[in-house]
Amino acid sequence: MNALSRRTWLKSSFYALAAAGALVDGSAAAQVGPARRLVLVLVQGGWDTTYAIDPKPGVGGVDGPDGAVQQFHGLDVLTHAARPSVGDFFAAWGDRCAIVRGVSVASVAHPDCTRRILTGVLDDTAPDVAAIAAARLAPDLPAPYLILGRTAFSGPYGALSARTGSANQIVTLLDPKVTFPAMGAPLLPLVPTDAEEALIRAHVELRAERELAAAAGSRRVQDFLDSLPRGDMLRELAEVGELELTRTFDTQIKLAVDALARGLCHSVQLESGDWDTHTGNDAQGPKHDALFKSLAALMQSLSAAKLLDDTVVVVASEMGRTPRLNAAQGKDHWPVTSALVLGAGVAGGRVVGATTDALDAAPVDFTTGAIDPGGRPIAYADFAAGLLQHVGVDPSEFIPTGAPLDALSA
Repeated sequence: MNALSRRTWLKSSFYALAAAGALVDGSAAAQVGPARRLVLVLVQGGWDTTYAIDPKPGVGGVDGPDGAVQQFHGLDVLTHAARPSVGDFFAAWGDRCAIVRGVSVASVAHPDCTRRILTGVLDDTAPDVAAIAAARLAPDLPAPYLILGRTAFSGPYGALSARTGSANQIVTLLDPKVTFPAMGAPLLPLVPTDAEEALIRAHVELRAERELAAAAGSRRVQDFLDSLPRGDMLRELAEVGELELTRTFDTQIKLAVDALARGLCHSVQLESGDWDTHTGNDAQGPKHDALFKSLAALMQSLSAAKLLDDTVVVVASEMGRTPRLNAAQGKDHWPVTSALVLGAGVAGGRVVGATTDALDAAPVDFTTGAIDPGGRPIAYADFAAGLLQHVGVDPSEFIPTGAPLDALSA
């Protein structure tokens, strides 16, 4: 084990113990914010944070991209003519955005890192923060947690989650014709008219109400009756059945805002994939430009739909990239990442946390977000707990070892 890997392993071990509660007392009562919607954007594969939100130009130990550091509403961001959308985004939305730097995920394995950054715990069966928010704040909506990407963790709240991505659960639930016929039998060519549908619906509701009365308030029958109007609302998303299984990030955005505006869901998961640049790390440049162009469109759409006052957008990747390039001019996995939190109640124009010149997580004050030698680095548990607290959920039940980042809130 060389000096760099030994040092990284020791630091990762420290952060893992901290997140697991061995070194951190996260038992203090959380100052929970008001209930807010949550849009969770996963940058899947591991982004190189030096391309925008954690600039390191001229730092000897970091192979960073070309560019210049610019200030946007108090945020220092790396920009370049080849990545114009980065500067455009922060010029327009920097006053609603907090950058969180130096979040340790204490691993370099994609599955482990992804679960940690999204759930805040080591338990493989735990729900992610978006699922928790939906379950706690809006469980009676048609699709409390709408999952549009491939990577999300519902945990015990699977019944409240609706997928339209790789599994396309909503389509098969709403349209039996697209399900697989049993034993290869052909589907019956029966398509009822609107009038026939209305008669069937009336019969089903009357029969269910009779069963409910006979069963003296059976919860299962009531759940069925409650599901009927929720299904009607889901059908309003006419595009669901037309979208391909692997859809673009921009298409996810359109569907997400539409669903939120119609009151169909409380939390939404979106995903921008294929950021794992072990070869040719310069691919991070166009990926950043495309991502921030799409994020600007997301914010504009939320604003036009009058959703920004009670919606929080989180943009996070499961890991970062190594400070130095490898032999293939790519960068490998790194156990420290950074994130964006923007929207309702966020302390805009604020940098929370920091990284060193070696891209290690620096110790910070969790209240102010500033570097503090007497503080400690941000662990994934702290980040997830801070998100829950900000959107109106007490994190102590779900992430008891996390110390929420109070600096996220204005």
